[in-house]
Amino acid sequence: MSENYSTVVDYLDTKINERIRETEEFLGSGNVNDFNEYHKLCGVIQGLGHAKQLIADLARRMENEDE
Repeated sequence: MSENYSTVVDYLDTKINERIRETEEFLGSGNVNDFNEYHKLCGVIQGLGHAKQLIADLARRMENEDE
């Protein structure tokens, strides 16, 4: 983690946000071949959002355990 991430959670959040942004940009570019590809990419975004929530929940739980 050489890009000045303070925690693993920060790293994961940044990388997931980058992937979401890339996928959204691709969707907005008009290069999606068909509805099936569009549907798949929407699922990718939804899944990444779910992963972000799980990571945030875990970080909160770990923080509360430290107190």
